[in-house]
Amino acid sequence: MLIDCHAHLHVDAFDSDRAQAVARARAAGVEKLINVGFDVEGNFRSLALAQDYEFMYSTMGIHPHCASEWNEEVASEILKTCKIESKIVALGEMGLDYYKTFEPVELQQTVFRAQLRLAKNLGLPVIVHCRDAFADAYEIMDQEGTERALIHCFTGTMKEAEMAWDRGYYTAFTGIITYPSAEALREVARTCPLDKLIVETDCPYLAPQSHRGERNEPAFMVETFEMIKSLRPADAQVLEVSISTNVQVLFGL
Repeated sequence: MLIDCHAHLHVDAFDSDRAQAVARARAAGVEKLINVGFDVEGNFRSLALAQDYEFMYSTMGIHPHCASEWNEEVASEILKTCKIESKIVALGEMGLDYYKTFEPVELQQTVFRAQLRLAKNLGLPVIVHCRDAFADAYEIMDQEGTERALIHCFTGTMKEAEMAWDRGYYTAFTGIITYPSAEALREVARTCPLDKLIVETDCPYLAPQSHRGERNEPAFMVETFEMIKSLRPADAQVLEVSISTNVQVLFGL
């Protein structure tokens, strides 16, 4: 079973052919999909989309690029919605981005910390966006007692990956691992403990090599999965089951 645990099918890039993209995903073998919110408006668009499809789930969160959208009213609305909507399986994506500081670092940290606390209150796992900010992200997660987390679209170093695994966190790999220049990241994916390994698309972003420059979509995750299989021949027979089990355990699917 293939599960795309990080898609953004609710965004404008899919407005012209969203239903067809869903159909292509199903035809490619994607049996479950988590559509991830990242801003106030998108959270509810994501949820509405998930409610239209039995195989689809949703999340709610505020991306570090959107940190200025966070306030007590938003927090209250997320709390209320998560308590009544069974389709919501995580908070996120949330986190820190020091590569593109569209929002002040202190604000990013404050909003990240608040969402971690909200997730703990709700008993939900978190989906973490982290770019050039691993030391601070892990410190904040340690301080907040975060136990159930996915480091989404992992692009860090081996040491930063090991710091995630040591904390019991999962690491997810996207089409980036198919790029010729991504040998260091392939080594991380090759080394990742089998029970901490996840594959995702992050569509419409980060299409794998054969579609590079195109809009990404869930059907393309097959190429990323095949790359993982080629990196780990000893695990090839059990990879699909292991990865899907990881996603189901983390998100309670």
